[in-house]
Amino acid sequence: MTAPPLHVGRFLRSLLLIAVVAGALAVPVSPGLGSTAAAGAPIARDAVRAEVHELINGERIAAGLKPLTVDLLLASRAFDAAFSCPDGGSSTGRARDIAAHNGLSHQLSGCPGRTILDLMPAWGYRGWTGEILSYDYQSSDPITYRFGCPPGSQGFDCASGGARAVVSTTAATTLRQWMDSPTHRAILLGGFDRFGCGAWAGTGSTAYGDGGTFYACVFSMGGPSAWIDTRRPSVGAVAVNGSLLAATSAANARMGAAVRVTMRLADADPLGRIAGWRMTVDGRDVVDETGRGRVDTGRGSVEVSTTVDTTGLAAGTHVIAITSEDLAGHWSAPRTIPLVLAP
Repeated sequence: MTAPPLHVGRFLRSLLLIAVVAGALAVPVSPGLGSTAAAGAPIARDAVRAEVHELINGERIAAGLKPLTVDLLLASRAFDAAFSCPDGGSSTGRARDIAAHNGLSHQLSGCPGRTILDLMPAWGYRGWTGEILSYDYQSSDPITYRFGCPPGSQGFDCASGGARAVVSTTAATTLRQWMDSPTHRAILLGGFDRFGCGAWAGTGSTAYGDGGTFYACVFSMGGPSAWIDTRRPSVGAVAVNGSLLAATSAANARMGAAVRVTMRLADADPLGRIAGWRMTVDGRDVVDETGRGRVDTGRGSVEVSTTVDTTGLAAGTHVIAITSEDLAGHWSAPRTIPLVLAP
């Protein structure tokens, strides 16, 4: 007799969990893949996990698959958000949890005998689900990653690859090790439509090294629509040299003077997070999201600032443009500020 659909769904989830568990304890990446190992180096966690989202989707597109949608509930629980256990107790977000224990395990520390896949049906995720974990000890230095490279490619580039992205070395290393593992590759290119990732800095010694970064990504086919981020972030409360500017106001300064710009970046989604920002002057980058524009806020609203060096700019009006990026990869509309330089 054919089993009811609900039983089939449970069986499929079990198979996927077994596949993920079997491949979760990834062999740490050789330092030769990226820059010099940087044990305990600080990472901008929201920015790095936004990069992981971008890299996973870039690999899916290179393989001819649809990109996954970032699910903010999955992203929060893959990161640091606490959740209750069915039998009492609670567990913290996956990346934070495995970093606190300096080891990779699908078992939830606050829910004995449970995995996050066991709890997901109660949260409204009743299709295919999966989780992958990893540890890496590379730095946050920017590096170019090419999509579509065959497994076993050396470094982050290959002659046969396609599009490229500039991301942190730690995110690039993590994706390359996942794509080189048949089990992890099958999950990344699997039949899901949404996901969310977390990244957390290690604080002690592990079997792989000291410090480093722990990663967790949770995947699902289907789920509550309420947690899909559809809104762009915003840039507001812009002040130049301490003076708050109205929406259409210009900033004034002397040629060669340093101009201090402060602004507030915000994501209106309840679980939304700001991951990065950019600033240009006359179209040239002053701050980009792979360098000083990485954000690690733990919030959906953050104040950032930078100093614009006007040396070499001619007298007259120049244009400062600021944009912000959220965890789901959405960019805000640019906030433009006329900067009038006097001799």
